[in-house]
Amino acid sequence: MKRTKPQEWEFSLFYNTTKGLSNCHPQQTISLQRLFDIYQSPYLQDKSIELSTATDEEKEKIKAQLPYITYSGIYSYRNNESILQYNSNLLALDIDKLPTKQDAIDLQFHLSLQQGCIISCVSPRGKGVKAFFYLGCEIELKNHYHTLKENVSLIAQELGIVEWEKHIDTAQFVQCQPFFVGWNKHSYFNLLGIPTEWKIEEVKKKEMSVSLPTRLKHTSIPHSIEQKRIYKYIDKITEKLEDLFFELNGNNRHPNIWRIGGIKNCLHYAPLMEGEIKQRLFNAVVGMYKDEQEAINVRAVISFNEIWKNTPQKDNPILEQIIKEEEAKRKLEEEEKNKKRLTEQSIN
Repeated sequence: MKRTKPQEWEFSLFYNTTKGLSNCHPQQTISLQRLFDIYQSPYLQDKSIELSTATDEEKEKIKAQLPYITYSGIYSYRNNESILQYNSNLLALDIDKLPTKQDAIDLQFHLSLQQGCIISCVSPRGKGVKAFFYLGCEIELKNHYHTLKENVSLIAQELGIVEWEKHIDTAQFVQCQPFFVGWNKHSYFNLLGIPTEWKIEEVKKKEMSVSLPTRLKHTSIPHSIEQKRIYKYIDKITEKLEDLFFELNGNNRHPNIWRIGGIKNCLHYAPLMEGEIKQRLFNAVVGMYKDEQEAINVRAVISFNEIWKNTPQKDNPILEQIIKEEEAKRKLEEEEKNKKRLTEQSIN
């Protein structure tokens, strides 16, 4: 992968005052210099001042009027699969919920003195700090989140902020996570940074362990082309959901368990897969927590079982299309066979 310097980084900029965070279509691609300009714009200054004194109810409305970027690179759509260009040597930090505003000011200044610092800004509400660091190493794309999350203690130690480690929001390490842009007078920008001398150790993404009964391994093997296509589709959407669960943490975990219903409701197309898929998704849900006991304690297991039990079967437009296509192929093949047979009979 090509090594990039800070001035070569580019980002997708998202800005839609109606949809806010739900907007996943980028407005444009911007450079690091353009990002600096936006940070210091009069519009952002006004909105950030509003946000600094807003109530919790007003906060979300104002935050929706702020632009945000995908720090990890350029995207055609804001999800991990739609990345077009990757900033493999950029670390984004969101250190939030600090005890006092002075703690945030002191931390912002401290980070600005560290080698590799490209941006360090106090958040608009005054009790958080956002920062970019030019890493002396590259993070493999497929292990982006897992590598950074597992190295959070190393990052805190190398930056001299061990006392604030628990305030580092690891959700910011999610590859396509929004990075909100906000103005504050306590800000530092450096277009020509020097990479850190310390490096982050690559950590491979852990694989979900799935123990399947022997019967399932044999009876769930598809035979027809139609079955193979259906099984491949269900396997793919299950894998995507496993990846999503793996990347979630904190308060985002439980509210997303409902997503398993979107897979359960189409398993009537491939009933022999149900046991396998249920086990995979159960492991993925439990994998969001420290262990299965924690998943039980926070009622994640109960939610999983209730959703799995109560989700009705539904028609799936993609699978219906696969069935129609394969039926059309079979009909065409049968017609070709009949034509061939009639031709042979006429000759004889």
